[in-house]
Amino acid sequence: MQRTKMMIDDRYWRDISNGDGLEFEFAPPGSLTGKRTKAVQAAMVSSLEAPDCEANSEAPGWLQLARRLPDGLRSALIAELRAGNQLVGIGSSSWPSKGSIGATMGERFTVARKSPPAGVVWAGHNRMPHSWREDLSQEVGGVVYLMMT
Repeated sequence: MQRTKMMIDDRYWRDISNGDGLEFEFAPPGSLTGKRTKAVQAAMVSSLEAPDCEANSEAPGWLQLARRLPDGLRSALIAELRAGNQLVGIGSSSWPSKGSIGATMGERFTVARKSPPAGVVWAGHNRMPHSWREDLSQEVGGVVYLMMT
């Protein structure tokens, strides 16, 4: 329970919303390395898998957004966190469609690229250096949800 509380208390997340939507950036203290980083990522996974996941409206903004990801993309996020990749930001937007949520990972995908969950599509963008390198997307009800590196 203590690990989940570590992430629920919001101290590692900065609200950088600008009025166009909600946006949160992971901003750990400089001392967050090694075992502590793994503990924080495990707490994120626990928070995302909690049985009361959808019911807790008092959860931090980043977690509320992550919980709104469709099941396949949320599974990909959890798989990447377990593999050591870091969630560095998440936000809501009207791009690429109204109601979209985009999550940004710190490193290229490992697990989710090789075997994306059902309904999730991987795409590489190596020819767009001004943009992200790759993404995982899932469309549900006309809304596109993204994870990017």
